[in-house]
Amino acid sequence: MAMTCHNINNYSNSIRYNSRQTQDFIRLNSSGDESNSYNSHKTVQSKRKRTYKLPEYGSNLLAPFFPNPDAPWKTKVYSPDIIGLHNEIEDFARWMRPTKEETMLRGCVVERIKRIVHQLWPTARVEIFGSFKTGLYLPTSDIDIVIFGQWPAPPLRTLERRLIDNNIADPSTMKVLDKASVPIIKLTDTLTKIKLDISFNTNNCLKSAEKISELLRQYPCLDKLVLVLKQFLLQRHLNEVFVGGLGSYCLTLMVVAQLQHCPRHRRGRLEDENLGVLLIEFFELYGVLFNYNNTGIRIHNGGSFFNKNDVAEMKGSMLCIEDPFQPGNDIARASYGMFYVKDSFKFAYRWLKRAVVAPRKPNEQVFPMTDSILGTLVKVDRGIVEYRNWIKNNWVNLARQLPHPECYTHNTVPNKHKREKWVAGSRTREEFSDTPTDQSAEASSDDSDRLTDDLSSDSSV
Repeated sequence: MAMTCHNINNYSNSIRYNSRQTQDFIRLNSSGDESNSYNSHKTVQSKRKRTYKLPEYGSNLLAPFFPNPDAPWKTKVYSPDIIGLHNEIEDFARWMRPTKEETMLRGCVVERIKRIVHQLWPTARVEIFGSFKTGLYLPTSDIDIVIFGQWPAPPLRTLERRLIDNNIADPSTMKVLDKASVPIIKLTDTLTKIKLDISFNTNNCLKSAEKISELLRQYPCLDKLVLVLKQFLLQRHLNEVFVGGLGSYCLTLMVVAQLQHCPRHRRGRLEDENLGVLLIEFFELYGVLFNYNNTGIRIHNGGSFFNKNDVAEMKGSMLCIEDPFQPGNDIARASYGMFYVKDSFKFAYRWLKRAVVAPRKPNEQVFPMTDSILGTLVKVDRGIVEYRNWIKNNWVNLARQLPHPECYTHNTVPNKHKREKWVAGSRTREEFSDTPTDQSAEASSDDSDRLTDDLSSDSSV
């Protein structure tokens, strides 16, 4: 992403939204504070089987990682200012993006699940959605799978038993959330340790993935901001929706809403925007300025903020985001731990603002012993680094034990076009679909071995 000097001049002015525009969609003079609003849904929370809990480190929820040796994305010394933060976000996003091996193994895991499903229900259709579909996934993110078919009720237990019987997942890693608003099976693949969420007949999920893909094309900076924010929430245990956290889909729409209302976007200058400015503005908007008592988020038709109290179906939740495909439906209502998310955003805003715009005396170090501003807020656990190295070193052996996505035709001669694209790690989203074709069959064991050998010879990345 190119960056002009114009984006960083007069930063203290650009860090805030224009006050006149802000009041058009956010009332800053709220009649009550957000804590009262949050307390108003305790009745809703008490009815849930699971209640939101603070992270295991308790009061360290808002603590910076300081100094932070766990910043594997660092390739150079960053300047201690907004330009350095921009460059560091670029490097962070580049490091976080999946490698060729990670993409291929995830495709194999999806194929493994497909074959189990088709053993049970030959006419069922299996699709992926979520972050794996859009490419916005972290190294430890789940794979979201939806199964379409005809059942009187989602056959969660039937699939659970078959997955255990075929050693796809260890019983200790499986959770069947049959009482959730969207019943799912959560499991961890025994071979690759990749986590999966499997649901049934959730029609809007594919539309949601297509919408996110469209927004990624519209906003070139969106993926980098989302990757940083997803890791920010993950390390604070604030990312799991089924325990009240903020999910990836809602988080992405919040970033989109910020970009839609950014004055610089309205003037057509967001392509070369400073990522550090945008990140701080996000934390300021949703940690300081946003009125959760009264305001809802709407991203379709150019985006708008609205009074959620005017929509009966949207009362009662702290964060309100209207479903782009079903007006009146609040897709963020399950994020009942948003109070903690807001606090973490508020802290991050104050911390980053101090880092990049606070006046400093000559030779004064705001963050002693570190040259990574982003690294004081975002941490990559060494376990993640070790897991990625484990995949890189073992993926050939893993691939030999997993079924491969269909890269071959009925003939013994491989479909060269598909095979080359798969080996290059650039399979299109359409090729992951389960739509039958005229020439589709499982690869023979000889072809499977040949494919694995070819992948092994291409393991330079």
